[in-house]
Amino acid sequence: MRVLSFYRALMVTLLAGSTVFLTAQTKEDVINTYNAGVALANTDLKTAIDKFNLAHEMALKVGAEADTLRNMIETQLPRLQINYAADLYKAKNIAEAIPNYIMAIELAEKAGNKEIAAKVNEIVPKLYFSQGNDLYKSEKYDSALLCFDRALSYDSTYAKAYLTKGLVYKKQDNTDAMIAAMDKAIVYARLSNDEKTATTAGNVVRDNLLVNGNKAVKAGNFQQAIPLLNLSRTYGEPKSDVFYLLALCHNKDSQWDAAIEAANEGIALEKESASETKAKFYYELGNAYLGKGENTSACVSYKNALFGNYLESAKYQIETVLKCN
Repeated sequence: MRVLSFYRALMVTLLAGSTVFLTAQTKEDVINTYNAGVALANTDLKTAIDKFNLAHEMALKVGAEADTLRNMIETQLPRLQINYAADLYKAKNIAEAIPNYIMAIELAEKAGNKEIAAKVNEIVPKLYFSQGNDLYKSEKYDSALLCFDRALSYDSTYAKAYLTKGLVYKKQDNTDAMIAAMDKAIVYARLSNDEKTATTAGNVVRDNLLVNGNKAVKAGNFQQAIPLLNLSRTYGEPKSDVFYLLALCHNKDSQWDAAIEAANEGIALEKESASETKAKFYYELGNAYLGKGENTSACVSYKNALFGNYLESAKYQIETVLKCN
């Protein structure tokens, strides 16, 4: 029950002993207003809370004579406020639930109820996150960022808030801010053993850097691509495409050993794949060995590249350039 019968009994006692009347408001007025709130507590929480707040104001004006009742109201109000906020949340009215939960925190702190204050402090950031997530899905990115920042103001270690904040920055093509947010998501997710969030954040950064690196490669900016690709390989789960592009870039820059290392890492990641999938790695491996003058190794690599889009190019290297056995 939201209001204990003990308090009803106590109110009867208070009412029976109330004989002092004040010009403006009396102890009896406070009791009557409080009792009206009690009667509404199970049917109309909002009005019940209004009655409790009014009774509290009246008790302050009455003074010491109403201190017992005032303390009782201050003790009960946080729980009533939480129940009202919870009803709003159940009705999916998050926008109204949030300020009412915040009010519950303020009332609990005033009453010295650390348990309730702590409990609600855990709820509020989750509601702000939910609100921000909905705004993100609706492409209202600036408003979403405000919600995530509010969530983080209550819980600065909220990994999922940093993750989705990073996704907003990704949509806004703000790579630096995206990486900074994802870095925090990874750190705090791992501290709470949330490997799923950490991996997701890492993969987002990895793929974003891979896309930007690929754009640089297509534009012929190999020196610009290499640091992007090297940074990409430090995030998330290993992805073979990163190593293919690194091998290609290093070959273009005559960095043969670096190209060989990258190509072999890509091949290792594709060990369960068909030969057609690995052909591009072997072709770059052949180019690297050819650049180093290691023709025997180049021939072996090009032969492993005789598939799909690389068939004709590898065949040319084998038959015309190297004249492999």
